[in-house]
Amino acid sequence: MKKLLPGILCLLFSSAIAAQSDHTDMKAYRWTTIETSAQPAARHENGFVEYKGKFYLLGGRGIIPVNVFDPETETWETRSNPPFEMHHFQAVVYDDAIFLVGAMTGSYPSEKPLENIWLYFPETDSWEAGPEIPSGRRRGSAGTVIYDNKIYMVCGIEYGHTSGTNNYFDCYDPETGIWEELTSAPHIRDHFPATVIGNRLYCIGGRNTSVHHENNFGAFFEATVPEVDVYDFREGKWFTLPDKIPVPTAAGGTICIGKNILYIGGEGKQSQAYNQTQRLDTETGKWSQLAPLNTGRHGSCAIIYDGKGYIAAGSPNKGGGNLSSTELFSANHEWKSLFNGINLDGWSIRCQDRDNGKDYWRVENGLLICDTKGRTDHSYIWLINDTEYSDFELRLRFQASRENKGNSGVQVRSRWDAEALVNDMPEDKGWLDGPQVDIDPNNSWRNGFIYDETRGFRRWINPSLPDWKIDSAAYAPKRVIYYFEDEEPGWNDMTIICKGTNIKTVVNNILVSDYDGSGILNDDVHKIRNVGMTGQIALQLHMNSCNLIRFRDIEIRELK
Repeated sequence: MKKLLPGILCLLFSSAIAAQSDHTDMKAYRWTTIETSAQPAARHENGFVEYKGKFYLLGGRGIIPVNVFDPETETWETRSNPPFEMHHFQAVVYDDAIFLVGAMTGSYPSEKPLENIWLYFPETDSWEAGPEIPSGRRRGSAGTVIYDNKIYMVCGIEYGHTSGTNNYFDCYDPETGIWEELTSAPHIRDHFPATVIGNRLYCIGGRNTSVHHENNFGAFFEATVPEVDVYDFREGKWFTLPDKIPVPTAAGGTICIGKNILYIGGEGKQSQAYNQTQRLDTETGKWSQLAPLNTGRHGSCAIIYDGKGYIAAGSPNKGGGNLSSTELFSANHEWKSLFNGINLDGWSIRCQDRDNGKDYWRVENGLLICDTKGRTDHSYIWLINDTEYSDFELRLRFQASRENKGNSGVQVRSRWDAEALVNDMPEDKGWLDGPQVDIDPNNSWRNGFIYDETRGFRRWINPSLPDWKIDSAAYAPKRVIYYFEDEEPGWNDMTIICKGTNIKTVVNNILVSDYDGSGILNDDVHKIRNVGMTGQIALQLHMNSCNLIRFRDIEIRELK
């Protein structure tokens, strides 16, 4: 075989390639969901690896075809199926093949490790069984890298999701076919990515899937491994970094940018997949937090290419679930912040005359806070952004105290009318017309539903109901994820996408609304108010609500 293709290091749940330049300040980087041409087959527990400028998404639970992504055209295409189900593997590129070393096959929880290394040849779109793996070293969910033209596999689990989590360390030479057992790693772990920078291998994240408790087989979700183990190839020794990963998860992805390792997403104790992007500075050994994923995910891979990070597929939930979306991590993006974390610049408080002077909105410790504890004698009060938007993607995070007993929301494509008489009483003059995405901490099943506050139309539009009344027994979604401030992670993610007459809302990785407002958002009632299709964004304090709710990370990008 030929030598390793230059610059390619492809990992179990990651693909890590050191960028040509050392971008140490990545606070300006953001994740953006790419509007690709076509979509790959949704999957998780898959590989994702670059070969000659194209990205190969392969494997995963079930028999799923190989999909290939061209980052220049942002187009996906479909290739052949694997010969059988392969998942929980790493992918590394050597010569003209993608190597799958230490994969599993079969169904949860008794998956079996493959007896052989498997190779996929991109040029011919063909699969081939490779050398046999020694019987005592077969496993899946391991971290795998290439260093000095040899394949290294570390840790993993021998018996699916039942037992056999280990700290094995092996070397396979694809030129000679020799398999060598090396010194074991300091900690056992599985479901994690291994990464190489320079002459060192890093084991980051993962868990002990062999942990099971009586009446709780899935106790392993919380048995994450926070320690970072490092192997120095020159010295032939293992050591553990003093600083642990701040948010330990399993099955995240990694990319390397300069001397930084970015650990992305993963799964753990919370109900949804994690969206954190955690940066390890390998020179200082210190961790910091970067911009989160749009959609938290685990069980997939990440690639660095042309200085940009990519991640595709994976599961949005703890455990099973399949995504087909692709996200891009770059400093060259169109996101802009709507809240500076210091003051209310760019925002205006609007209310009816009787509420003038009430200081219910404030900024404290970098958070935008709505606080009406013990004060319910008020009407609606809005915090309105000064800029008008039509088609956009808005994302924010919100957190409610258990002391919060009221209702809030995010109005979009709305407009303030200072002369409006809502109840035909002078003291009620002033209204914000337009659709509102609901935030109701005490009825969290409503979060992400859409209520239209437009005069002459005030009712639920998703779900479609004749007025404000709504019954949880009839309309509550089958799956709701919500966190109060004292529940990990304490913050809730909300995304609102407005494009044409469509409004999508996503709360904590769950699509809540995919609303087609044709004939409503663009009808005569909305046209008269000049709302529904264009307008301002606002945070709402509901009438008579006793609120303690916080907002942060409010960002928007306009859609073309």
